[in-house]
Amino acid sequence: MYVPSVVPDLSSADDKVLLNHYSNIVASVLCRHSDAKTNPYLTYILPMALSSDLVMKCVLALSAKHWHTLQPRLSNQGLYLQSQAIQSLGYLLSHIETASASVALASCLLLCMTELFDGASPRWKLHLTGAKRILVTMKSQFGHKPTEEYMFLISLSRFLDSATTTTTCMAPLMDGEEKEEVAVLDRSTTAPDDEDMAVYGIPKALFHLVDRVNKLAEKRKTRVDLLSESAFLAEVMTVEERLDHWSYEHGGLSRAVSRLSPANDDTLHATKAFEWALRLRLHQISEGYALDHPKVSRSVEAILEAVQRIRYGSPLEGCLLFPLVMVGGACSHLEHRVIVQDRLMVMERTYGFGYIYRARELVERVWARRDQLEGSKAMVNWARIRFEEMGGLAVF
Repeated sequence: MYVPSVVPDLSSADDKVLLNHYSNIVASVLCRHSDAKTNPYLTYILPMALSSDLVMKCVLALSAKHWHTLQPRLSNQGLYLQSQAIQSLGYLLSHIETASASVALASCLLLCMTELFDGASPRWKLHLTGAKRILVTMKSQFGHKPTEEYMFLISLSRFLDSATTTTTCMAPLMDGEEKEEVAVLDRSTTAPDDEDMAVYGIPKALFHLVDRVNKLAEKRKTRVDLLSESAFLAEVMTVEERLDHWSYEHGGLSRAVSRLSPANDDTLHATKAFEWALRLRLHQISEGYALDHPKVSRSVEAILEAVQRIRYGSPLEGCLLFPLVMVGGACSHLEHRVIVQDRLMVMERTYGFGYIYRARELVERVWARRDQLEGSKAMVNWARIRFEEMGGLAVF
């Protein structure tokens, strides 16, 4: 019996398999809550893919990237689709119009995610730069009444931009001097809580403190004398105070979390893990990578306690990579290493993208290097190892 395809343009069996995988698995993995009805990767991205061949190719390429390890046969098809999408996007960007700007932005972000989640490619920087340029073009598209789809794309842009700052050790790309651009991005502060939860998983106000922390990382080179050192440490104290009090303006930590997910303890524990990971990163930026400081041991214990309270397979697992890498790079006890390694290995199955494998490889290299240097005074810097040996890996 002939059964017509719901997507007649997909003539390849592999493409149909990849679309099914995206609809049933990848979209759920990307979304940091479990309600499919409010999953923007289904409610916004999938309809765009069904109406745009370019977005469809990007979706299928992302789906193939997720299956890279378990279904390597589909990798070549994914690379072919990705190449086609990049060519089509290049043509679209040279003829961009108001009507096609959303398609171009969605495609740019999907290609960026495909590279980011690979964990071995630095090309996400190019797609992020492209997204920034498109946002400038789109800034007046919806005036003061942006559509929900547009709001989601802006939220996703901001999320991905901030997520990469721990890797670049710089301010967000979209936080430059272009005041018009910043004004466009600031509109996303009015986004619905369910979309914030889907994209961020934790309170957005806390997540974007990673921007402040990594701006300080960029300023480390300015510590050249007593005056500049004093100014730098004053900024560190300002950011530390912000970390201590970010939840106050939301009515406290519990209330800030309950706005996103009223009855989900995983959200609270993921928030605590991320907050302590930021504290640890701030300490490393200002004081270095020695393990014998009280702040380090306190942060390690707090992160591990929070991580262990989050169930395996939780939608919030996507928020744990940054805390796990931070604690993995700072822990010194075997039992702590086992906890980190176990969780990352589980996430390789439940979350699936290649950057999880690469993150585990990073912390294992740190441990091996530290074991080799045991007894010496040499410090092992996880960020340097990532920069010199694993340049495509973004930790977020």
